[in-house]
Amino acid sequence: MLKKALKWIILIVMAIFVLSAITVSIHRTYEIQKLADLAEDMSQSYNTSESISENEELEVDFSTLKNLNPDIYAWIDIPNSKISFPVLQSGENRKEDYYLHHNFDGSYGLPASIYSQKQNAKDFSDPVTVLYGHNMKDGSMFAGLHRYSEGDYMLENPYVYIYTESGILVYEIFAAVSYDDRLILEAFSDFKNTEDVVTFTEELRNLQGDADMVDDSVAVQEESQLLVLSTCEKDRDRRFLVVGKRIR
Repeated sequence: MLKKALKWIILIVMAIFVLSAITVSIHRTYEIQKLADLAEDMSQSYNTSESISENEELEVDFSTLKNLNPDIYAWIDIPNSKISFPVLQSGENRKEDYYLHHNFDGSYGLPASIYSQKQNAKDFSDPVTVLYGHNMKDGSMFAGLHRYSEGDYMLENPYVYIYTESGILVYEIFAAVSYDDRLILEAFSDFKNTEDVVTFTEELRNLQGDADMVDDSVAVQEESQLLVLSTCEKDRDRRFLVVGKRIR
């Protein structure tokens, strides 16, 4: 009797585990599809020319986005990639890393959101702005950043577009590197000393790993404004960074 009861308990536990895994997978797929639908609503087709002036613009409806979630304050788009998402920053009553575990609609779970820390101004006026996103196995969110370590991908896809209510910002990508897991803003005291912008850039240029790609033709000065896109690597003690300099 005891063995039979134990067998039933094991079967029930296994069934609960399988059901839970299926539920998580369905929820994740649903959230990713919602993001895809949202991006489609905001998008137009892109011209493949490398000229910034010839690039067609997205139509980002911030009224609609803020009705969905007032924490949405920008939209990031990298042409010819799967990266086209709202950008969020947690409000006063939410933890710093709230959107590490929450989707743009506030629901809990993956794929979560693209987000910035509260130290960063929402108008991208800081010397360095850092955006975080998960490296999803299905290729969504910031998983596509890893392509910048491949061949000529950086040269062929050099621009990141940030849409805000005030206008469009353009960044030219010059580095795609494997970096340690420090919180960059904290490590450089929020870049209050503008010399740290150059120091940080030199750190990137001095990396010599197989996956490290740096375009030395892009000059960075103390007054330059940088955008850092950060996602995880297989090594939990490392982060993969794609870094661009604001050019418009």
